[in-house]
Amino acid sequence: MATSGAIKMSSALRACLRSGQMTACLSAITARGILRKVQLDTCAKGLSTSHHLLTQSQTGTNNSTSQNEYPVDYETSYSEFKYVEQILPTLIIPDPPQLENYPTPSGWIPPNDDLRSQHSFLVRRTKNHMLPVFASTRRTWAGPRHRVAIKKIEGDIWAFESALRNYLHKKSGNIIKTQVHEVCRIVLVKEQYAPLIADFLLECGM
Repeated sequence: MATSGAIKMSSALRACLRSGQMTACLSAITARGILRKVQLDTCAKGLSTSHHLLTQSQTGTNNSTSQNEYPVDYETSYSEFKYVEQILPTLIIPDPPQLENYPTPSGWIPPNDDLRSQHSFLVRRTKNHMLPVFASTRRTWAGPRHRVAIKKIEGDIWAFESALRNYLHKKSGNIIKTQVHEVCRIVLVKEQYAPLIADFLLECGM
């Protein structure tokens, strides 16, 4: 044990001599303290050197950038600003397009007032002129549960629920489970029948 301690002390003293900090190293009590002192001083020197090099490189980059900057000619054109307006977001939602033939390439169909007037209920479009049909999935311990919510219903909501349930039963052949929320004017349909519900609303002119 004494021999190993002497070896460690001698190696620590040699490290002190190489670092040129013999006076500071002699103030340490043990070989471990000497080695720790040398390592800390070496790390401090390395950090100082790297910081100096980084500062020099940044200064050189700024100088080269400032030397390469030249005045750029530009022209102010008010007549071409109409092309910029095409890509700017609008402040309000625009009116739907008035076309001769529908549906549009995206599949959008406007409401039909003639078909609407034949029913005792009304389903208004959203602010984006879309059908208020919202499908959702909720994960439970028994597995995922799907449902579709139809909102913005006005008029006889019970007549709407009955007509919708009969339509879905004829199209799917399944037992349709629904829930009517009179206060919020919402009808909930269990399972994923969103495409069929959208077809029903369009056939009713909604």
